[in-house]
Amino acid sequence: DKWIISRLNSVVEKMTEELENLHPHLAVRELKDFWLNDFSRGYIQFVRERISADDKEAQFVIKKIYLVLLKLLAPVCPFITEDAWQYLRKRGIVKEEKSSRLGQFKEESVHLSSWPKADKKRIDKKIEGDFENLFKIIEKGFYHREVAKIGVKWPLKAVDITANFNVSKEMKELIKTQLNVKEVYSDKIVQELAGGFDVKLDTKITPELEAEGYARELSRLVQDFRKKLGLHKKDHIELCIIADKEFVKVLEMQEDFIKDRTNSKKIRIVKENSVEHGRIKERFKNKTSFSIKDKRGEIAVIVTDR
Repeated sequence: DKWIISRLNSVVEKMTEELENLHPHLAVRELKDFWLNDFSRGYIQFVRERISADDKEAQFVIKKIYLVLLKLLAPVCPFITEDAWQYLRKRGIVKEEKSSRLGQFKEESVHLSSWPKADKKRIDKKIEGDFENLFKIIEKGFYHREVAKIGVKWPLKAVDITANFNVSKEMKELIKTQLNVKEVYSDKIVQELAGGFDVKLDTKITPELEAEGYARELSRLVQDFRKKLGLHKKDHIELCIIADKEFVKVLEMQEDFIKDRTNSKKIRIVKENSVEHGRIKERFKNKTSFSIKDKRGEIAVIVTDR
């Protein structure tokens, strides 16, 4: 949160400077880079779990940034920003504020609102520098995953980072979640390192990691099925997964994980063509088939409460 607010204020400062110097192309380039990379591909990815959990601080930060971005973009895209602004007004996200000088509501239109001012006290260049390094590490980690042909949804054991800068505890936690690894090692700083850093990804898939990968993919498919049934996050279900004998053993290792991820009050993992499978056919009306790599099966759902 501190990083993205710092970057926002840096962008406001830089854009204002470039516009005053009659460099609109440089101002827009600065805005585009922040909106696409720092905000959309960076911050939003970092806080996805917090947003799902209705974290008020993350929601506040996103709202603040989005409103400022609309104001910054307004001179360049006047009609698009105005349409978005009016939509937010109808939803009560933009609060009206009376301006005695103008004799009207400032927030009635994005073009009546004041140009944002940079809060220089909120600008922290050290944090911004740390996150520049963080993105480079994550990008290199994604590259190694791509070379190994292992999707990011499949957990890995560890990543070992050697760098000429300090990888803080907070950075390690973000690397862990973004690269989907269990451990991040970075024990020493090597000043003379060519390129500034090096990333080594442990790509060996253990049975436990493989089981978790399948559980993550299956949970995602269950969530997609829930959406098709018109269910909301708070709605509870009873979940049944039908698969062959070997895949049942794999999924049983991750039963609690799947139950938690799919908001299931009860979960059953049964072998196909078994006696229990026959009973479930009668009871569970909402069913869909699934395919994950070489594994096949069926998902069945009963809505317990809404």
